[in-house]
This record gives sequence, structure tokens and C-alpha cells, in this order.
Amino acid sequence: MKIDKLPHVATIVGVIVLGLTLIGQRVFLKKSFPDQPLKIVLEKNISLESIVANDDAVVAKLKKGDTVLFLGVVEGSYYHPYGLLVQTKDGERGLLPAADMGFPMMLTNKKDSLPVTVKSLFREKTKVKGSKGTLKYNIVKANGEKDAVNVAAVRPILPDSLSDMQLRTEGDYYMTKEKFQRLYMGHKLAENDMLYRQAWVIDKTKKGFLAYYPNIELVDTDDGKLYNPIVVYDADSVAVTCGYESGHGNNRYILKWMPFLGKIVDTDFFAHFIESSIYGSWINADTENYTEKANMTWKDVPFYMWIGIILWLVCGLAWMFLMETLPLLILEAGLYCRYLYFHLNDGVLASIFGIVAFVAIYLWLALMAVWGCLWLFLPIIVIAGICAWAYAERMLGTHPHTRCPDCRRMETIEFVNRTFDREYNEWRHDSRAIDSHTERWKTWTDVTTKWSDGRTTHTTENERNHSRTTTLYNDYDVYYHVKVYHKNYKCAGCGYREYIPEEELTELDRKFTGRHTTVSET
Repeated sequence: MKIDKLPHVATIVGVIVLGLTLIGQRVFLKKSFPDQPLKIVLEKNISLESIVANDDAVVAKLKKGDTVLFLGVVEGSYYHPYGLLVQTKDGERGLLPAADMGFPMMLTNKKDSLPVTVKSLFREKTKVKGSKGTLKYNIVKANGEKDAVNVAAVRPILPDSLSDMQLRTEGDYYMTKEKFQRLYMGHKLAENDMLYRQAWVIDKTKKGFLAYYPNIELVDTDDGKLYNPIVVYDADSVAVTCGYESGHGNNRYILKWMPFLGKIVDTDFFAHFIESSIYGSWINADTENYTEKANMTWKDVPFYMWIGIILWLVCGLAWMFLMETLPLLILEAGLYCRYLYFHLNDGVLASIFGIVAFVAIYLWLALMAVWGCLWLFLPIIVIAGICAWAYAERMLGTHPHTRCPDCRRMETIEFVNRTFDREYNEWRHDSRAIDSHTERWKTWTDVTTKWSDGRTTHTTENERNHSRTTTLYNDYDVYYHVKVYHKNYKCAGCGYREYIPEEELTELDRKFTGRHTTVSET
């Protein structure tokens, strides 16, 4: 066996997969608008609209011939339609509805992907308190049929120059409300725009500006919910107050009780692990005949795309459930660098590995809960971390040692021979089970309820299953001839020697001494 060996292949593969996943996340991450946005000259008068929930405000009235900077395509939701996010020459930002710009429109439903004509926009009435109702389009389908549909059910067909820049409201950066207040309040709009994520809506008001940041998720450690900030700037474009869009989050009951959550998510090094790109693909482009891609089936997907989908799933699951194992895999690999832990014995290293495992699991649990991983899957993170810890310390404290206690080389202690030490006779106790039986029964509480109409009902509560196992043993004194051997081992690197005792037993006599029983209950 070679004295110097590479880490176990599982460690190498794990570090490569997780490392490439992390690198890929950083390489393809886009967290700001382009430095030189595409310029669009408007061909008609149009309103620049807000995309804040339940806000029908018009940011600005734009005229034919005005030039705007194209920042990305915004996906439709129940409170705003598909459109283009643009910036005016005055620095205002907002949404230009695609239907108002004259793009051809089609239904997002793949089974009904024929062209439609948008006639008008209206808001459906609702009795829900605090809600203005869902925005809908009156449309006319290609066959002449009229309908009223949610604005998100009608999407534009865009050229490649536009459809390749699809903005995602999930392209988030996470922090607490306290950190946001500390970093953003008292600073100018231009400075804040350069911090983490830029505002999607910048609206001039009578006293200054209003900016909406849908790509910044603020964690409220008191209620566990996530909020999007809406910042009010004064006439000098300095942030003076901050409001929040309605809270959301499926892990709020976990987040509100997690110790040190605010410290974790407010540390940029940790927050960078769960931030995501503001640009991504969510619509089909170039569907000129309305059916070319919309009606594609799984049989039409090319082979290379299946490979890409599989790799995307593998890397995504690795990132979600295994990223916290990366520190442990690196620590395990360090065992093969003999001088890295030269002054630490196996017991100390095992303790360090356990502490690192606990911290890594807790950090990743906190980050995944903030990111929005469904709480049902969070135990998988714990299981993966425990398995990684067991794997990382599997070579510590073994007999014979896998890591030489003297020179600290790995897997260099080899079996040399087995030598005879001594032999002797002695009596030893022995027990053998000869019978076992289990009793099972139930207990419950009878509850009698008398009703006002004179009726009496009988029910049971606190029903429990019980069992009692009784095992009978024969006891013996056994006379053995014992031969003791030593299994001798030697380190191929430094010559360190150790041995493990081994016994061979030959029964010479056996005497019955009685019986005993054991009882276990559940």
C-alpha cells in the first residue's frame, strides 16, 4: 500500500460536485440590471405603471417618440400583466404592459395557445378585506369567442432581443429588517441601487421618490415572515422612511423560534449562498405560429436537453440538501495531509468534526428555511449532515488505527503476523434463552357524557397498546481452555507498532447452575 494516498473517491466526487454547483451558482448569477441597457423608442403614447401589489398608480405618462431603457421582461401576476420593465430619462422605473405596446398576444395555457386580441382591462370585484380584486383582460380569441381572463393568463410573443432578459421576482437577496434599515436609511437612491438589488419601481412623488424592491426579502425575526421593502425618498433622494409589502413565507413558525437567525442571514458570506439571479427563463420565445413550442410534448424534447435537465436536477438537489456537507468533506480530505492535523489526536479531531457538523447543519437549516425550502424536507438536511459526519470520522479511533498515532499518515498500518502470547483455563458464566412469550393488552378511559336533551353517550379516550415480554434463561458455568494471541500491526511509514489481543476458546466442561427470567414492558 502506498504511504501517501489521495482522499477517498467519495470525498473527491462530493467536493467536485458541490464545488462546481457553488461555482456555477456564482458564474451564472445576475444580480443587477445591464450596464448598457437596450434603448427602445416608443411608437405610441403609453402609461408607465407600478407593479406593487394592489397599486394601480401610474408612474408616468410617456409619449410617442420617447426613449426608454429596457431592463427586462416582467412575468404577469394576479395584480399586474406581462410587460417590459423600463427606465425613463428622468430615472423613473415601471412596467409598460405588453398588450398596450402592440405585441402579439397568446394564452399561456398550452392546450389553448391560439392568438388573442386584448380589448380592455378591468378589476374584478371582491369581498376580501384589503384586496382590490384581480386584474383581468377582456379578450377575443382567434375563433371569435369572447372571454375574461386573468392578466397573467395572456402573455406576449417577444423577439429574442427582449425575451432573453426575463426578470424573476424570486431573484432575491435576504437580510433582516434591521440590516436593511441600517444600510438603506439615510442614504441616496443611487447609492442604495448599488448595494444588493435594484428597485423595480421608482416613482416621483410631490415630496421626492418612492422605490419598490421586489428582489430584496427582509426577514422579520419576530413573526418569521418575509417582506419586500418600499422606501420613501425625500426631494434630495435620501431614504427617510421604509414600508413593507404584505408578509409571506411557509416557514414562519420555524424562523421565529430559531436562535441566532438574524446573525446568520445578515452575514453576507452566508447570505450569498442562497441569493439567486434576477434573470431567468420562464416563457417561450419565437412562437410565431402559436403552436410550435406551446404544444411540445416530452417526446419532442431532444436528448441533449434531457441531459441538461438531469444535471440541473442533480446539482439543484445537491445544493439544497448536501451543501452543508462540504465543510466535513474538506475536513475529511485534510486527514490525508498529515501535517494539517499533526498535533491533534483522533479523539480531538472527532470532537472538532462533531462541532463542525452541528454548526454546518444548523447554518444550512437556517438558510434553507429562509430561502423557502418546504419544512417537510428540512429533516433531509439533518440526515445528510449526520451521514456526512459519520463518513468524515469513520477513520478516527479505529483498532487497529487507520491514522497512525505517531507519524499521522493514513492507511499505512498493515497486518504483520499473529503471535501466541499465553494459555490458561478458567470458568466463565454463560446464559442461553430457552423460552420467550409476549402478552399484549389495551387500556382506555371510559367517558360518559350527559346532554341537555337527556341523552347519554359513552366514548373512550387515551387508548394505549401495551406489551410485556418474558424471557426464560438457563444459566451455566463453563470451563474454557483459553489461548491468547496478538495480532501485530506495523506502520509502513514510520515503523510504529501496535497489537490487538485475540482469544480462542475451547469448552472443557459445562455445569447447569439454575434459571432466571427477564421482563421488558412497553
